[in-house]
Amino acid sequence: MSARRPLSDLVSPFGVLSSVRERGFWGPADLAGFVSDAGDPPPSETDAPVLGGGRSSGSAELARLKAIAEGAERYAAADILGEERISASGSEVRGDPAFLEPWRFPQCSAAEYADPRCPLRPFDPEAPIRWVRGTDLHSGLDTWVPAAMATYRLAHKTPSERFAYPVSTGYAVHTDPVEAVLRGLLEVVERDGVGLTWLQRMPLPPADDSARSPSVTGLLEWLERRFVSAHLFDATSDLGVPAVYCLLSSAHDPLCARIVGASAERDTARAAEKALQEAVSVMAIVRARGGDVERIEDFRGIEDGAVYMGRQSRRRAFDFLLDGAGERPRRARAPLPSSPGAALRTVVDGLHGIGARAVRVDRTPKELESVGLTCVNVVVPDLQPMSLDPFAQFKAHRRLFEAPRRMGYEAHDEKGLNPWPQPFA
Repeated sequence: MSARRPLSDLVSPFGVLSSVRERGFWGPADLAGFVSDAGDPPPSETDAPVLGGGRSSGSAELARLKAIAEGAERYAAADILGEERISASGSEVRGDPAFLEPWRFPQCSAAEYADPRCPLRPFDPEAPIRWVRGTDLHSGLDTWVPAAMATYRLAHKTPSERFAYPVSTGYAVHTDPVEAVLRGLLEVVERDGVGLTWLQRMPLPPADDSARSPSVTGLLEWLERRFVSAHLFDATSDLGVPAVYCLLSSAHDPLCARIVGASAERDTARAAEKALQEAVSVMAIVRARGGDVERIEDFRGIEDGAVYMGRQSRRRAFDFLLDGAGERPRRARAPLPSSPGAALRTVVDGLHGIGARAVRVDRTPKELESVGLTCVNVVVPDLQPMSLDPFAQFKAHRRLFEAPRRMGYEAHDEKGLNPWPQPFA
């Protein structure tokens, strides 16, 4: 067997990525950052550039590798695999366990669908759609998944396939295929928590002391010297996966009064570090944008919600997190096993325990395979999507109302949901 090529071989004027460059951004000197650009991505519906980013404390080389890997992940979302597909309607596959059941698919509310600004349509059980093969993570059986869920850059999308929100949630690449699946699944869990927290305005408790690792403490102190307060909240859901929701607060910054980040990881400390680094990066991006989004109707990019909600005039929208936070009881969260296989089984069993179904779809093109990378997309329609489109928040998904109650929070009806756009980026 030939030796694995280095990851850097993906970068060339004719490669998967055209360049990888250091990204100077607001942050501690030891927090290195890089960004990668796609070389010549295949055509798709979106004109958005294919970008990847990487951050690392104390290691520029690791940050560069992360940027290459994330750029490769974005590239793999292109509809280029030529995998086997079948066409069938929801009615035709009803009751067949070999298909991901349409009743699991997230739904927007009637009011959302009625808004002409909503980009999605209700799932039509009588209309044929394309399906691709995946693997059920609990049973191990082949499972057909809607192509619109399997890749967010699906080519030639039909009107009947516009029921799924196109986003990179669940995508991951890694040299270890099991670790790739685990990381994709953890991202789905993270985004579920982000959607639930914001829409239901859940008053999360502060994260316990295990969140304050040396790297987190150093970053918190760096922020304090710049008059930015960081609040770390325990966003662990009914699935039991350690998760942290981070809120940065600045009383003097007109553009970045409130910025958020989040992460679900093997343990609380790693989740806190990732969430905090993400929030710092978003704060830098929002500041650089200069408050250039004035209306919700003008949202076009993934950072627009953060830009819009970062203004001082909207800081009160985040008060549900801060008011009375010190009185909420903290709780230590058990870490996931260190072994990728054991950790994956733990999360999958947790999903199965609440009746959710997780399916892995292999998205590895030959270009990534040649450097030893596996790319997957993990699809869990039962969890709450994190949508950046203010007019498609899936306000009728059963998860949005069932999960808060299981977690001990009040579950508001649709009229009581958060009216502000999602500030996550």
